[in-house]
Amino acid sequence: MTLEAFEQSRGFEQGTDGRSGTRDFLVVENDSTVTTQPSMGQVIRSTGVRLYVPDSDPVLGNLIPLSVSVRTQGDKQIQYLVSFKYGLETVGSDDTTDDPSAPSFVAFNISQRPVAFDLYRADDFEFPVDRFADIKGTPVDNAGEPITAFIIQQDLEIQVRYEKFADVPNLDSLSLVAKRNSTKFLGAEPGMLHYSGMSLTRDGINSYNASFTFVWDQFKHQRQSPLRDQNGDVVVILDPDRPASEKHFIAETVMMKQPFPDLGDFALLGLPDPV
Repeated sequence: MTLEAFEQSRGFEQGTDGRSGTRDFLVVENDSTVTTQPSMGQVIRSTGVRLYVPDSDPVLGNLIPLSVSVRTQGDKQIQYLVSFKYGLETVGSDDTTDDPSAPSFVAFNISQRPVAFDLYRADDFEFPVDRFADIKGTPVDNAGEPITAFIIQQDLEIQVRYEKFADVPNLDSLSLVAKRNSTKFLGAEPGMLHYSGMSLTRDGINSYNASFTFVWDQFKHQRQSPLRDQNGDVVVILDPDRPASEKHFIAETVMMKQPFPDLGDFALLGLPDPV
């Protein structure tokens, strides 16, 4: 039995009752010949998370897993969804109350997903500095028709409460929308994180809740784009690596295009550290 766990999401929340968090894992059996259902203990242990024990790499700060639920997913494969709930057994003496006028961190959520994109060159391609240069790599298109591949993206949402509208970074947010991070931010290397924007609601006389959303992309949000002629058709040539008699055509030039070329300093948002 070869169970493998994939983390699907994690979350953290700061409420009036204290801090809490969640982590969800998808556990699957890699060996298709195995038909015996594993025990719940085996499923839980495959995640590497242990109840009442701090994570070896604490992704949720000093929170610890206090409960777990397991449920089956699908009916044709050994597959389970394992959900851990995190909290604090005791409140440490070093906990302090923030300045009431300072931004108050409320919650953050992370979700990961594969996103389909058009692939013209296999994963041995390059990221050239010149945006008009060919990325090289092994051609996988057929006469300019790409194949579908998948890239990993991660969505991040941070919720922050403000006591005054003047404290909300409205103008800074407007200036950063659709830009990528110029410096390392929330653990993401420069250029990897795209700022999608902010939404704001008022839920009290002195309470404004803002939600800031970001998207991390495996290729820094770049995508492969073939050279096209004046009619919009992909410019193709005979594949030099295959016999001419086969008359197999491929895209002549494939470039990497960046739809979000502008960079910005996300520190201007003044967000509290979520962890």
